[in-house]
Amino acid sequence: MKMPITNLIKNALSEEIARTFPIVEMPKAEKILVPGRGDEYIAEELERFRNKELDGVAIRLVHQEMSSLTAEAWCWILPHYLRFCLTPEAEYNRMETEFLIYNLGPEPQFQANAAARLSLLTSQQISTLVNFLNWCLCVDYWRENFSTYLQRGVEFLSAVLRSKGASG
Repeated sequence: MKMPITNLIKNALSEEIARTFPIVEMPKAEKILVPGRGDEYIAEELERFRNKELDGVAIRLVHQEMSSLTAEAWCWILPHYLRFCLTPEAEYNRMETEFLIYNLGPEPQFQANAAARLSLLTSQQISTLVNFLNWCLCVDYWRENFSTYLQRGVEFLSAVLRSKGASG
C-alpha cells in the first residue's frame, strides 16, 4: 500500500528538522525573555524543563509568548516546537502549530522584531522553516484556513534568507 504524498513529505520534513535543528541547551533564565516583554512567570515555569525534552505541556506554556522570547530562546525552543508540530498530539490540538504559523508569518509592522528573533538561526534552519510552512500548505486544514499567513510566512522567511545571504 502506498503512503500518501503528505506523509512522505512529512517524513522528509521530520528528517530535515532533525538534521538542521539539533537540540541545544536552554539559555540562562535571564536570556529567555526580551527585557520588558512577556510574563516573567513563563521564564520561571520553563525552568522545570531545563535539560529535558520538551513535550506538549512545555510547548503550550510558550506558544502564545513566542514573540516575547529572545533569539537565544528561539534557538532552544524551535527544535522541540517543530518536532512537536509533526506529532499526532499537535495534529489533534492544532493551536500550537497555528501560533507558530502566526509567528513565522508576521504582519509587516512586526517583521523587524520577528527577524531579530530569527537572527541566530542558520540559513539552513531558515530554509527548514520555509519547508515547514510549505508542508503546512500541503495539509488541507492549514491550506484552507491559514493560506494567507502561510504564504506571508514563506515570503517573509525567504526575505530573511536573502538578507542572510547578502550579509554572509
